[in-house]
Amino acid sequence: MEQQSISFSPSFPFLSSTPKPGQSNFRRISRTEDRSPCPIPGLAADILHMRVKEGSKIRNLLRFATARMQGDGGDGNGTSLRQVVFTGSGRGVTKTITCVEILKRKVGGLHQVSKLYYKTVNEVWETQQGAPGITMERTVPAICILLSKDPLDPQESGYQPPQNPSGPTEDAERCRGPLRTDHSPSLQHTAKRLCLDSWSLGPP
Repeated sequence: MEQQSISFSPSFPFLSSTPKPGQSNFRRISRTEDRSPCPIPGLAADILHMRVKEGSKIRNLLRFATARMQGDGGDGNGTSLRQVVFTGSGRGVTKTITCVEILKRKVGGLHQVSKLYYKTVNEVWETQQGAPGITMERTVPAICILLSKDPLDPQESGYQPPQNPSGPTEDAERCRGPLRTDHSPSLQHTAKRLCLDSWSLGPP
């Protein structure tokens, strides 16, 4: 089948993997991305690389990454990994960021480096009427995020230091024992007592 090659910019409306009603005669048969190197320098060759796609399940990605970072699986000896890198492109960028933020909540004290770049995507579409296939080349945004338990270069662009979360991480909760509430007044009773004491003083 003869194919036509067409190049599109990221703003071209015909980007959805599910054609719209006016484009129902087209069907995508393949999609390939260029093998762009990760823009973060100094990554180890055996680093855990989580490739996030549009159809990836966040729950499955986080279950695997969390287990490896906490030393609960993967290498068989219970050793936790020190670094993990997440990458995603196109519509997978938002899902990549979501995975990173949830993992930072689960595993505290992670240093972060984020890099934005572009990737070239080639898609082959065919029609049901037997017309020649169309090859589309698009440039899509991509993101690469490194999370590390070890300190990273703070001068590197895109660096973010570990942040104090609003609540304890799962690692911290695992180390803490149950809170003791015996012989301590509740917050509600304390608030009532303060209000009554203020009321008994009267106006100044």
